[in-house]
Amino acid sequence: MKKQIVLNGISVSYELEYKNVKRINLRVHRDGRVCVSASRFVGQKQIDAFLEQNGMFILRALDKFQKMREAGDGMSAGKDRQYADGDILYLRGKPCRLRVIAGARESVEEIGAVLLVEQKDVTDEARRKRMVEKFLTDRCREEIEALCHRVYPSFEGLGVSWPQIRIRSMVSRWGSCQPSKGVLTFARQLIEAPESCMEYVVVHEFSHFIHPDHSPRFHAFMTEMMPDWKARRDMLNHRGWIAEGQTEKQI
Repeated sequence: MKKQIVLNGISVSYELEYKNVKRINLRVHRDGRVCVSASRFVGQKQIDAFLEQNGMFILRALDKFQKMREAGDGMSAGKDRQYADGDILYLRGKPCRLRVIAGARESVEEIGAVLLVEQKDVTDEARRKRMVEKFLTDRCREEIEALCHRVYPSFEGLGVSWPQIRIRSMVSRWGSCQPSKGVLTFARQLIEAPESCMEYVVVHEFSHFIHPDHSPRFHAFMTEMMPDWKARRDMLNHRGWIAEGQTEKQI
């Protein structure tokens, strides 16, 4: 059921679901939904008190995910964005403001903390989207291929042949490996993340040539190859370069 509460002067909608649980559970989703589950024996006053106690956590999480959506959050809203003048994108973990200007040529250029898009017709949003996403794809390919060359010697010694590298937009995963075909595919959205996170995905996908599944042997191998892989994975999955924080609470 839909509920409403005021937290630090801000009205927040949330979904309350009664379940056979011992605790009050709170989740804030990337799409901005706030979900609470509790036992039917828990009163509304106790639920409200729990939400008020965690008000800053909720507001920070909502702000974080709003920034992610504004930044294009490649794994969700990014596929629908139009790249308007003034938007904030992230390149290699750093914020970059999109500036759109009219000009005689068609180009996309990274200048410091600005991504400058020059268009003959600045009202052509579809054309601008194609231009920016081609730029992001090309830049991602450069970064990923460089990282692949960096880590490959460790896998070459284990009998792994140099794979075919592909870059494409992906909305539910950061990469994939096809061992039988010798193909590694990486999400174009990885260009948003810091290099350490991109390197984690590269090592992860190369490791599937040794262990095609996610078995304990695979995770042990990952730890051998990259001892801090879990911290890098968490940084990537929680978009830690955009904002710090958790998205789930219990009491």
